[in-house]
Amino acid sequence: MSGTTATHSKQSVDGIILVTSCQKYMNTRLKELKLKESYGNWKVIHVIGDLFLDCDYALEGNLMRIRCEDSYIYNLKKFVLALKYLYEMFEIRDGVLRSNDDLEFNEKLLVDFLETPKKIGTLDIDFLGRSSTGYSLVDYPFTYEPQRAATNYHLVQYYETHPEDFENPLHNIKGVDILKYSRMPHIPAFLHGPLIYFSNKSCKILLNHMQNINYDIYHYDEKSNSYPYTIDDLTYPLVLLSNGINLLHANNWHKELEGSPAHTTQFPYAICGNQENSPDCIAFHTNKYK
Repeated sequence: MSGTTATHSKQSVDGIILVTSCQKYMNTRLKELKLKESYGNWKVIHVIGDLFLDCDYALEGNLMRIRCEDSYIYNLKKFVLALKYLYEMFEIRDGVLRSNDDLEFNEKLLVDFLETPKKIGTLDIDFLGRSSTGYSLVDYPFTYEPQRAATNYHLVQYYETHPEDFENPLHNIKGVDILKYSRMPHIPAFLHGPLIYFSNKSCKILLNHMQNINYDIYHYDEKSNSYPYTIDDLTYPLVLLSNGINLLHANNWHKELEGSPAHTTQFPYAICGNQENSPDCIAFHTNKYK
């Protein structure tokens, strides 16, 4: 199935597990990812960028290629464009569970989450994951604080260790000043990127926002005095909190896999574990092959 915008009858699903990946991991992470093609009426889709695709998107089996840069800095554009095309193809009841391609899942707990109504009491679950603060932000009085914008060196450090990406035409970042676009907004909390649930409401807010800036990840946001679209983990709370969406924290959502590169090179032990010592955790992040 492909489209430039495709016209066809929509398939009804409860939700989509959207695994964001890239071409360099197709023969490693994606091959080793132990997810079925569907869980009940939740469909699993893998998405990669293909800048030279001759149509907007192409879906073959559970692999979706979209006409988009395939570089790390373009994660947000890839994700939100994927949402756009998913909503063209599917009638989605609940929302989208965004997953990294390097997670190890407890499938029973994954299914339990998928089958559970997306509410906590009377509170809708619109934006759920593991919060950077360890707690939720409910009815948070968000205000922009442009004076507190600051440089985040995450992308600078990433591209220092991946200089080959600048020469890859699929990435389209040759000559880009990564440091310039590393000025990030001040936000009260964010959800760690490997696994985040977005309701339809949140997805539509993200879609509308990105359409309004023409999916330009280098767009300068005056309200926050930053370039907030190059690190997607920080974009989501900026856009969603400012639109009245609650940021919800789950203690047993995902952890860094104990002993993996995600644990030994990036994160403290407190948020690491494995299926033996953290049996209530849905997924474990490995960061392998990075």
